[in-house]
Amino acid sequence: MSPDEHGDIWSLCDDPSSHTLRGYENGVYISPAVPRTGEDINVKINGNLLSEVTGGKVSIDLKLLSMIKINKELDLCSVLQSDIMNHNRCPLNAGDLSLEAKAYIPREIPKLPLDGIIRISDQNAQTVTCIRLNFNLQ
Repeated sequence: MSPDEHGDIWSLCDDPSSHTLRGYENGVYISPAVPRTGEDINVKINGNLLSEVTGGKVSIDLKLLSMIKINKELDLCSVLQSDIMNHNRCPLNAGDLSLEAKAYIPREIPKLPLDGIIRISDQNAQTVTCIRLNFNLQ
């Protein structure tokens, strides 16, 4: 995946060549094209993982209308084992990798512009992947 590849509502953060998960061409898929409250959002990433991931963290930094802030840091292995990530497990082996996440967007969330990043880091604090989201909730 080239560093400038992106979708309508997402782009890769930082320098994608420094990510240890190298996405394949068209390797990131987010649906629906316009995320809606009261519905699921699905994210799929397909690529080549350069080194084994035995642990790490998921950092979420999102803002609604630049006023409502959501900042969370979660244990990667716990997130992988959850319903959101289809009960995957650590370690993630080097080589071909497909990750899929599915989350419900509550109806109570205001329909405002959303901007922010979701970063996955490994046990050595290296960025596995980082995706910037920028869209208006419908």
